[in-house]
Amino acid sequence: MNKVREKKKAEEAPAKARVKKAPGGGQKLSRGFISILNGSFLTKERVLANMPFLLYVAALMLCYIGYGYWTERTVRQLDRTSSELKEMRSYYITVRSRLEKAEQQSQVATDISSMGLRESRVPPRRIAVEKDGPETRRDAE
Repeated sequence: MNKVREKKKAEEAPAKARVKKAPGGGQKLSRGFISILNGSFLTKERVLANMPFLLYVAALMLCYIGYGYWTERTVRQLDRTSSELKEMRSYYITVRSRLEKAEQQSQVATDISSMGLRESRVPPRRIAVEKDGPETRRDAE
């Protein structure tokens, strides 16, 4: 009846035939994904035969994850210890410089002058004691 409509349908039919789908690609993927989600793949013969290996791989993955957490914790502790060490070192340097300043003879002289003491200008003399000193004489008597 209507030749224009028949002509359009005839042109559209070959265009639809040109578009090919992968053979069973879409449904196979979705079925496999659904079987993983609902857990039905675990009941298959091949999976049950390889269950010890799968459990071994799962245990390895858990160990690997645990090792990652342990490593992160160790790195954080090293950072904390390093910053603590830097702080203690700066404190040590500060205290050492204060002590060196306080040990200087001029500083000691000014500190003792406030107590009423003064620095001696006479050098110390050595006292020599003879071996036949007074201690041995008292024992002889």
